[in-house]
Amino acid sequence: MTAQSTASLVLIAVPVLAAMLGLLMWRNLHVLKIWLLIAAVISLGTIAWATGALPAQSGELFLLSLLPVMAFVTLLGQPLHGGNAAAWIVTLLLVGLGLGVLASEIPVSLVCFLLLLALVGLILFHYRSRTGSNAWWGIGTLGLGVFSAGVALIGVPMVSSIAFTLACAIAFPLVPFHKGYVSALTGLPGNLPAFLVLLLPIIGFHELTTVLPVFEDALTHAVGMLTLLGMLYGSLKALVQSRAASVVAYGSLAFWSILWWSLVTTRDAGPQAVVYLSALSLATSGLLLAWYMLRARYGEIGLRALSGLAQPMPRFAVAVTLLALAAIGLPPFGVFSGFMGLLLAPSFTWTGWLIVIVVAWLSASWYLFDLVQGLLFGRHQTERRHEDLRDAELTSLAVVLVLLVALGVLPTYLFDLRPTGPGAVDRTAVMEFRAWNK
Repeated sequence: MTAQSTASLVLIAVPVLAAMLGLLMWRNLHVLKIWLLIAAVISLGTIAWATGALPAQSGELFLLSLLPVMAFVTLLGQPLHGGNAAAWIVTLLLVGLGLGVLASEIPVSLVCFLLLLALVGLILFHYRSRTGSNAWWGIGTLGLGVFSAGVALIGVPMVSSIAFTLACAIAFPLVPFHKGYVSALTGLPGNLPAFLVLLLPIIGFHELTTVLPVFEDALTHAVGMLTLLGMLYGSLKALVQSRAASVVAYGSLAFWSILWWSLVTTRDAGPQAVVYLSALSLATSGLLLAWYMLRARYGEIGLRALSGLAQPMPRFAVAVTLLALAAIGLPPFGVFSGFMGLLLAPSFTWTGWLIVIVVAWLSASWYLFDLVQGLLFGRHQTERRHEDLRDAELTSLAVVLVLLVALGVLPTYLFDLRPTGPGAVDRTAVMEFRAWNK
């Protein structure tokens, strides 16, 4: 067993074993939450320990570290409620599988990818009554992702590469394979939507980079058309949503389509793409966390059922306003620097399709900002009893904002994924060499 294999096995085992031990604390929610928070910190520590054994660039190490960090953040502000216990334990399982995807060698990474999609599909099936009519579409889409990952493991090279790309498009959402992503964000309980909005795009993006340089021209053209469709669809679909989580889900879909378009047209996942990916994931996660904090206070509420919260909940107002500014791409946050980095990259070609990108960006941004504006500065409802953010809730949102600012001001080269040096392994070359196990 190589040093990398041993290190990746430890990275997977720590959160998975922590989740299993958490089952023994099921009835004591306070102890369970503390244990899982400690386990997330330990998992982050194992990444630091494994750094020397993993032939990974700083960008890959950053993505690895984001998983336990955001597991900690999304768990931190959770209220002690029996309905959240299952979601907390599943979060640690997802961290383990996600680390397996990012840190393991082929084919273990692909097996972890398959298991992760299967686990999300099973969770969605369990909570299907909460998701409504989209539940079965989401379950079916994730099932297709599991099947595609399985085909990628055993199929002939051409079929495997197409199936693998399809599985990536389901995790890293691309129209029309986005229903699993949207259903997970709108139908799952507790902290799961806020964590999955980061986990799924990161693992889908990471796996996509292994085949991106060898895309055939026909596949590149087809995916490019889907990305433009996704920009328009996501920005228009957000217009007719009646729930805040749905507005955030479809608005982020438009933003993800922009990153897809940049990747397939340049066939390059440079550090600016990692900054954009990480920052958009963090901003969207923060907005979903904030919305869950309102749901914990007022229950399931419609888009306009709450308004005028700026005066009675000043902590919440400041945090959500900053998250909205980050999500729509204003400086000094990472979404802005990542987006500008994509446009100014040497491999980027300026074409007429840039108009579509700008329109989609402005439309999705307007929906998100309008959502926050109505929530904070609409008519104040004196008949409701308001409670501002508790210290743990405010801390979780503050950590997200600090990370967003750091992504916006740190040098871009710190987030490079491309292998360099004698110890680095080009996973694309490995994929081509093994010809998908054939």
